[in-house]
Amino acid sequence: MSAEISRLVEIEELNGPAVESVLAAAGWSGERRNPSKSWATTWQCDDARAWIQGENPVEVEFTLWFQEVEDDRPDPDAYLDDLHAVAVAKIPEVAAQLRSGVLGERLEEPEGEVTDADSYIEHRAWRVTGKELLVGVKQDDTDTPVQLVVVLREPGADDEAYDDWL
Repeated sequence: MSAEISRLVEIEELNGPAVESVLAAAGWSGERRNPSKSWATTWQCDDARAWIQGENPVEVEFTLWFQEVEDDRPDPDAYLDDLHAVAVAKIPEVAAQLRSGVLGERLEEPEGEVTDADSYIEHRAWRVTGKELLVGVKQDDTDTPVQLVVVLREPGADDEAYDDWL
């Protein structure tokens, strides 16, 4: 995934066809799930998943790890806390991989908050070539999976523009 991100940050403005081209060239298999898009929006390579979301510019989200939430737990809060802790513990490893890769020297700490940072349980973020790169843990709702994701997007993008994950 680091190689794909290093190619994606070089795209002047993230757009669906350009992101699709990078993922396809890297061996990801794509599926066009949203009939309103001319590009594949859902991607898979080994155990990793990727989504291209929004209009142009688009956001690219790579899901590196996820765990479904089991309903029947005696202490659901402790269970969710444990899932969150497992995912959060993976952030430093992914951050180290990004920092030690091709992008390493180009990653800059952001001034202020990155777009939608409050949607993450915990995260690390950088700016690179004018884009935001974030590794974080999220859970959209209590009955949805806990996920470790890497997100690349243009800064200041309107969150509502990215509501069409299909």
